[in-house]
Amino acid sequence: MNKYFKALLLPLVLTTGRSLAQSNVKFLPEKPVGGDTVQIYYNPEHTALKGLAPVNGVVWVYAGNQWMADDVRMKMTDSGWIGKYRLPERAAFMVVDFTANGQTDKGGKLTYSTMLFDSAGRQMPASYYAWATLRAADTHPVARVAVEDSARISSEVGVFWMNTELKYFPQSRRNIFYGAMELVKAYRGDSAAPIIRREIAALSGVKDITETDMRNISKAYLNLLGDKRAADSVNRLIIGKYPDGITARDEAIKEMFHDSKRRLERWDAFVKKFPLEKFEDLQTDITDLYYSKVYRSVVYERMRLNPSLKALDDMMAHAPLVCLTEFHRLLIMGALSHNQLKPEEAFPYSTQLVNYIENYAYHKRGEYSQAYSPLQWKQYVLSLAVPAYMGHASLLQQKGQVKEALQWMEKVKDQPLAQRPDFLSQYAVLLDAAGRTNEALQIAENATHNNGASPEIIALLKKDYVAKHKNDKGFDAWFQGLKSTEVLNKEREAILAHMIRKTAPPFKLEQLGGGTVDLAKLKGKIVVLDFWATWCAPCKAAMPGMQMVVDHYKNDDSVAFYFIATQETKPGFREEIKKFLQEKHFNMNVLIDARSKGSEQLDDTYKNYVGGMGFSGIPAKFIIDRHGMIRWLGSGYNGSPSALADEIAFIIELLKKEG
Repeated sequence: MNKYFKALLLPLVLTTGRSLAQSNVKFLPEKPVGGDTVQIYYNPEHTALKGLAPVNGVVWVYAGNQWMADDVRMKMTDSGWIGKYRLPERAAFMVVDFTANGQTDKGGKLTYSTMLFDSAGRQMPASYYAWATLRAADTHPVARVAVEDSARISSEVGVFWMNTELKYFPQSRRNIFYGAMELVKAYRGDSAAPIIRREIAALSGVKDITETDMRNISKAYLNLLGDKRAADSVNRLIIGKYPDGITARDEAIKEMFHDSKRRLERWDAFVKKFPLEKFEDLQTDITDLYYSKVYRSVVYERMRLNPSLKALDDMMAHAPLVCLTEFHRLLIMGALSHNQLKPEEAFPYSTQLVNYIENYAYHKRGEYSQAYSPLQWKQYVLSLAVPAYMGHASLLQQKGQVKEALQWMEKVKDQPLAQRPDFLSQYAVLLDAAGRTNEALQIAENATHNNGASPEIIALLKKDYVAKHKNDKGFDAWFQGLKSTEVLNKEREAILAHMIRKTAPPFKLEQLGGGTVDLAKLKGKIVVLDFWATWCAPCKAAMPGMQMVVDHYKNDDSVAFYFIATQETKPGFREEIKKFLQEKHFNMNVLIDARSKGSEQLDDTYKNYVGGMGFSGIPAKFIIDRHGMIRWLGSGYNGSPSALADEIAFIIELLKKEG
């Protein structure tokens, strides 16, 4: 029987009904039954979670031929932590993780796992299979994250457990087909081909073959045997037998992805044949690769033909999460930043988008949702939602709805992205506007400590300083003293490590305000160049920091700042620049890049400066010393206005000392 699973004579490591790490975890009853409640006892005394609280649990259960994750609320007792969990019906296997204060205990090599049983006390089918694939290095179930790398087993050991499964539960053969074949392939290499073909033939011959069975056969041909022709043949059979099924849907997605000319036409037919809500939780290789791309391109193509946010009307309710966040970033906030949309037009759609994102956080659904417990899923969604919630809060702030704006900011204030200077700045300003000034000042001081202060943060701190001292004398020194010496030293060490010496290419460029600037006539000055464009969001995001350093040196004739507008393509870009500077109250000397010979693009000076530097893109900043040598260059923007201003100022002062 099942010759490909010749037993490897290894000792049985997992004792039925008992946890593998019995000293830390116990399950009661010792033989948990699907559909019943199991009590989980956890003693963190000899684990990384010792002394930490609160402890939370995540349980992964294998039931119905798939893994599912759920949260377990743990309560502290004198002897440790206790939680209760109701197992799904016909559950076969369970593994539990515990977390506290950002640390996780997965039970190490032995894991916190147990086999599950039926009401008669018999071990459930698929339990050995779940135990094997959970840990096998050559399989990738969604529950893989539940165990540490130290618990991984070789394909050889995995095959042993497959053999054990089939020895006791021969009825599992069909359900474990693909996972078993993955392990056989990993263990035997090319010599596994006859075995895989034999098992394909056996599965193909069952009378009640399903689309899932046929899809597994197709995957085996393609992924394990490298036989695309056979896989395509099986797929055609599947589509013929299940025209409204998963494979037919995958094929339709691929066709839309590759046929941009007929994409909108195909989309309308696709939605009718494959209702979006019916396949919302589906995850296949094709959906991973193409579906979100197709979904977004449909919206963008609609907007190209009819520029209006109405293209979103029937595309938000069932949009993948990644599409919702991108729609808000590009179609709402991006369009606003480029004056392509008015706030009153943007607000209703911004509201709908953030509400749909919020719905994801509290209703686990979508192609990746199976890989998370509900609480983990919520945190995952909120981690992606920070820019959208922040953008929506800014719209509410403009409408004077400070309380509502704060509510959106506070939903995500603990997420990693919320530690960025732009978020902290907006959050502090809103807190102050809401009368929560002490909280605002604490945020402002913490941001400054990490050298992430914006002009708004500085203004907030200065207002408080003046209120306490009756004047601003000494504020600058006090403000500098808030910054972490460790943070500043690291930033300066990085600057010194990247100093260069290269002759600056000459240029003579038109000033936006009239006249020209000739680099050759600037010898003796330290010159700071900032290449930017009106269409470049990071360029404009960096401007507040650049204005800070411009203001610092406004009375210093030995330093000159020039902001070179490059790669502009709009006919009215000059007026757009003027409008941008006026709206933001920036006082900057803008130069217009020269046209390149041949292409006539406005990027001649930019190309001369970045050529041979090993990077491209904007914003790009160069600092030239008094002798006409480039001494430093920087690309991109790290998000902190004060850090950028300090960076530029530190280099300027270094060059001044050189004479």
